Amino acid sequence: MAARTRGAIALGIDLGGTKILAGAVDGAGKIVGRGKLKTPFSDGVRAIGEALVAAADLALREAGAARESVAALAVASPGAVDAEKGLVLRSGNLSATNWPILEALRGPFPNARRRLENDVRLAALGEARLGAGRGAETMVAVWVGTGIGGAVIRGGKIHSGRNRNAGEIGMTRIDFRHVKAGSFEGTLESIAAKVGITAWLRRRIAEGEKTCLEKAVSKKDARLKGSQLREAVEAKDALALRALARSAKAVGLAMANVFNVFAPDLFVLGGGVAVDVGASYLADVRRWADTFAFTQELGKLRIEPAALGDDAGLLGAALYARE
Repeated sequence: MAARTRGAIALGIDLGGTKILAGAVDGAGKIVGRGKLKTPFSDGVRAIGEALVAAADLALREAGAARESVAALAVASPGAVDAEKGLVLRSGNLSATNWPILEALRGPFPNARRRLENDVRLAALGEARLGAGRGAETMVAVWVGTGIGGAVIRGGKIHSGRNRNAGEIGMTRIDFRHVKAGSFEGTLESIAAKVGITAWLRRRIAEGEKTCLEKAVSKKDARLKGSQLREAVEAKDALALRALARSAKAVGLAMANVFNVFAPDLFVLGGGVAVDVGASYLADVRRWADTFAFTQELGKLRIEPAALGDDAGLLGAALYARE
């Protein structure tokens, strides 16, 4: 197959809790090849590393490009990361601690510059430069998916802060009644993310309530899909609708808290829950954010849906790889 690329290839690899997306991006910023695989999250970090390479190879095959043509690559990983050392410090969704993730890509891509950043920070970078955040000086991203990630973009660049992991809105404590040291209970993620929605549904099912999602959330190592939530909404499943209303209220409250402190120009809402459920979820988040914002007389709290879909993370990773 003849190569269909313009200039050197950058690889963006978006490692998610349920899937890995890889994109081969040419010098003009165009995605010329894609790869998608399930994340083998229960098989350990070695298997995940091999899947990263396999997804990248699928993208390169579609692009008609060889591994040797990759000038730079970046991995977008969930959890806390040490970008300078290339370590995933911890990620509950992947059961990884102090994992040198980039080592898995050293052998297959010896000519490439290899970089690592948090998945939502790179998705936010993609949205800030190419999507919903264009033109905003300060942007806060909130990604509601398997977990909840966040990012702060200032002047088109990632603001990583003193701890180099700024933006973790999912770890903010919003339910004081359940906060415990060393526990995620009471966090935004424990309430509003798919992991939180799953836990809440399990408790309601154990108390005798019914939902079409019972099979999806009851099996061991269940990973609730956004598409399943969307189908439950379309079926007007009462328990699923309550779970999503609870999630949207928590996200809106958290956004209002950030707005009251920082007042960014724009919030961008993305992630599997927000995207798959769609307009009704966005409307609820906006309603609760408006309710809890302290003052908007001189500047309105603005929330827009992410515009790049599943491409946000891999495009942001490719941009970051070239920097």
